[in-house]
Amino acid sequence: MKKTELLAPAGNMEALKAAVAGGCDAVYLGLSRFSARAFAGNFTHEELLEAVRYCHIRDVSVYVTINTMLYESEIEKVKEEIDFLYENDVDALLVQDFGLFHYLRECYQDFDVHCSTQMHIHNLAGVLKMQKEGASRVVMARETPLSLIREACRTGMETEVFAYGAVCVSYSGQCLMSASIKNRSANRGVCAQCCRLRYYPDDTSSFSAGDYILSPKDLNVIDRLPELLSCGVSSLKIEGRMKRPAYVYLVTKTFREAIDAWYEGKSYKVSKERDRQLKLLFNRGFSEGLLFESSAEERMNPYRPNHVGIEIGKVVDYRSQRVCVRLSDTLHQHDGLRILSTPEDIGLTAVRIEKNGRLVNSAKAGDTVWLDCKGKYRPKKGQSLRKTTDSVLMDEIERTVRDSEKRIPVEMSYEAEQGMPFRLTVKDRAGREVTAESRIPCEAARANPLTDGRISASLAKTGDQPYQVSSSSGSAGNIFLPVSVINETRRSALEMLNDKRALRHERAGRKPYAFMPIQKRTDLPLIIAEGNARTVSQYGTFMHVMPVVDQEQNMNDPVITDSVLSQAGDLLLSEENNIAGYTLNCANSYSLAFLLSQPGVEAVVFSSEISSGQIKEALDAFAGRYGFIPFTYAFVYGRRPLMYIRKGFAAAETPSFLTDKHGNNFKVEYNNDMSLIIESKPLCRENRYCSGSYLIPGTDSVSADRIMEEAYEEIHGRI
Repeated sequence: MKKTELLAPAGNMEALKAAVAGGCDAVYLGLSRFSARAFAGNFTHEELLEAVRYCHIRDVSVYVTINTMLYESEIEKVKEEIDFLYENDVDALLVQDFGLFHYLRECYQDFDVHCSTQMHIHNLAGVLKMQKEGASRVVMARETPLSLIREACRTGMETEVFAYGAVCVSYSGQCLMSASIKNRSANRGVCAQCCRLRYYPDDTSSFSAGDYILSPKDLNVIDRLPELLSCGVSSLKIEGRMKRPAYVYLVTKTFREAIDAWYEGKSYKVSKERDRQLKLLFNRGFSEGLLFESSAEERMNPYRPNHVGIEIGKVVDYRSQRVCVRLSDTLHQHDGLRILSTPEDIGLTAVRIEKNGRLVNSAKAGDTVWLDCKGKYRPKKGQSLRKTTDSVLMDEIERTVRDSEKRIPVEMSYEAEQGMPFRLTVKDRAGREVTAESRIPCEAARANPLTDGRISASLAKTGDQPYQVSSSSGSAGNIFLPVSVINETRRSALEMLNDKRALRHERAGRKPYAFMPIQKRTDLPLIIAEGNARTVSQYGTFMHVMPVVDQEQNMNDPVITDSVLSQAGDLLLSEENNIAGYTLNCANSYSLAFLLSQPGVEAVVFSSEISSGQIKEALDAFAGRYGFIPFTYAFVYGRRPLMYIRKGFAAAETPSFLTDKHGNNFKVEYNNDMSLIIESKPLCRENRYCSGSYLIPGTDSVSADRIMEEAYEEIHGRI
């Protein structure tokens, strides 16, 4: 069994080096554009070149995320980025957009493509479909249970599974909450994290302590790693491209220890001190998530949506903008602190610590101290003091990262003969070999000839190069050569080895794009998503809409006909008279071509997130490239599901609607084990460029019949 990869996040170069120091096998990072973490530091082209060289020399792979839905206006720029990444030895791309996936498979056949969790692969059919299309790996949806992960691993497809860090409450790639409320699309990397906001349910008219009802705890499955590793999972992924380097290092180091222990047949348990450190670096509380079928009560934290650290004391008194605290744990100067309070928590920093009337730079459990606490709210006796940043721990980790250079074992052999250059050969375990010669020849020794011991000692000093000499061999005879020349030759050889190790791929080159989709037609100008029994045959046609989430779907299911397809697995089973739905996030001409090339797909509904102008750009580009205009639909009316939440989100209640601070009311629908958060107001858009219109009539006060009649009239140009 191939050893499971440990994949760490790198929001910037500092975090990347921390991940490598922690022992990762691969890092994932984003460029300045087209990343699902648009607010991470991300990498310029120059930084990317440095990152790839740094990682490859140290046996670490580099995966670059271009995991957003792409507009037509961005396609040419994305192509330039792909060329750059391909030519500069990036190991794989993580993508969401079906159009980008299609273009990569047509033109870059020796460039590995990983299907991002944003592509919404959550069942066996989806895995098999993307395997058939040429994906080299699928990042499984965070909601996928272990039983399904096990089945996916048996297909032979590489599977990547999130193991630690923040999770979304809704299936990734299907959350429209941020786009609907804030006009910031999660499918475009600018999620406003609406799940971390306060909502009050049903008839409650004010917020209370537990109203962060959609906010999940962080994922941590380190205690269940044996079950994941025994499945044959290809990669364990740590979330955190927006986290600090110290967080990246310590989480990576902990998982490295646990994975190595399992492969060595040993048990591993996180120590109390390490657990404390991990909680200090970041936590919203931890759960084992839906991967291990945790309940809503176990998964959610409705009381705090942010980092809660660890408790280190209780408030005793408050006077003159100073708070008195009885400590239950250590406190250092410059620690970040928070007092849990209502209506808002109180944040402070331990700049001045006063103990027994004297300023100190630290205090321990049992001490009573006074801290400056200026702000809008007054702490109250008995409230919890939490440490959210430990200044000493941060300094310790930073020093450790600086001193933790990953060392690659190499063998050295040398030849030292009179009148000949000193020849040094260096070989790594993968068989890469280089030879360097000194700039001056060896001379006959007049006294104190150079010994093999002195040569070996000089060769062992690899300095800041990431190598460790496992063995050195050779015979020096009666020669003399300045040690500085030996050192210079060693440095030259190691730089040559760096160059050889840094280059991993011999690329075949980009092939021209020569794909041509088949022109298809449908005679259905108006599609009404199935959801009520109303008969509207004079205006349009009801079509069955496939579930957006269907974990039970697999290749043995019946074929799909006369339906709207909703997720990747549907494409595997599509046979006749189907339409690719808006939840497949089609927003450009290449995505349109890919979906129309699928068996049984007659037409495509564009993403509900794009404008009429963006639809026109995609259709114009399609016609210019392929010579015809395909039959497409625009989403024109309806309340969209904004979130798909598996296993619910409320432990003790099932609210019928949620209300935010702006008074928006979101209906909550329940379907088996799925909760759907429904848009507060119907989305209503014009259709200027598509052949057909797509509606979700619903049960709004506005007559659904009237809405459908107007859409039909507009299609035929009568209004």
